[in-house]
Amino acid sequence: MSTEDESGPEFRMVPEESQQHFRLLELPADLLNVLTSVDAPTLKLKSQEGPSGNVLESQIVLCTPDKTYALRQVSTSNSVYVVRPGTSSNSSPDQPTLDAIAQPQSTLELQPAKGASAASYIKAALPTYTPTGHTGSTTKVSKQQLFANIPLSDGECEQVWTDLACFEPEGESYAIVPSDSVKLQAWEAMFATATAMGVDMTHSLHETSQREITTSETEWPEELSRALLRSMTAMPPSLPNEIQLDGDKSAQMLGRALLKDLTGSGQQPVSIMSFETKWADLLPERWRGKADIKLLEGTYKEQHGGETLTFIESEVSKEVAAASSAAAPAEAKSTLGAKRKWHEKFRASMKIA
Repeated sequence: MSTEDESGPEFRMVPEESQQHFRLLELPADLLNVLTSVDAPTLKLKSQEGPSGNVLESQIVLCTPDKTYALRQVSTSNSVYVVRPGTSSNSSPDQPTLDAIAQPQSTLELQPAKGASAASYIKAALPTYTPTGHTGSTTKVSKQQLFANIPLSDGECEQVWTDLACFEPEGESYAIVPSDSVKLQAWEAMFATATAMGVDMTHSLHETSQREITTSETEWPEELSRALLRSMTAMPPSLPNEIQLDGDKSAQMLGRALLKDLTGSGQQPVSIMSFETKWADLLPERWRGKADIKLLEGTYKEQHGGETLTFIESEVSKEVAAASSAAAPAEAKSTLGAKRKWHEKFRASMKIA
């Protein structure tokens, strides 16, 4: 079948049995600009595996290094053809031709993934490191394996990994997410050490200072302490091996952890005045004024006419609770013991959890 017009090329349909199978992908303008740039990045198709190990097709996404696009199949009622230049016929050797080699019935549309967070995936997948060494999951996955099974870009996963203070123990091939109580206790240990050594936590911390406050305390592994410091920074370091803690981000993380530690798991509400005083005591003198419950909006509920408050779980935490197959044991105030034994204690808890 062919059509011919003096003002254009001859259009010919390839026989159906000879047609090829194509899936057309419609690219957003910003993604097209990325792909046509001089240093175009490698794109990844990612998904999450289901309980049986099968890929969940509803969660297949296309990722740049720092953005995620959801794939959606869209049907069209219009006739769409894939064509290529054809060979001119003997009867009209000078007439250009186009051969329709495929007729796709649908296209794949890409839309920026909105509202998705890697937090729920990471918290549900990783063992939780608590003061007693117990875990909420016995699954061992490395950071690389974890990211590969999250339907979000590696950049978005990395940001949440940092915010949650996740880490891989030295010499081990699995990742851990510390509980809020562990973050609180590890910070108290580092803050006390820094104060004793005259290190101002509100200033830039050089490598020497970081090493002093993360290794002199024998209670917690250095990897955890380093990850905790990274989670409290807001900007990339201006100099190599140097970090700058962010006052608002640090105060918010510590306030949330303290409130959950005081009122979580069905405990009694705490006085707002008493809570803010304890919160301020966790902060360097220059940041004490940041201990204001307004900084924790969305994580607490006021009671007794606004005199007391209690911690409330975020939507992400609720998703984690629903997704986790085993609940994490209640956290205790006990410590892990000497640093040289924490790996053994953690391994033992994973075997019996």
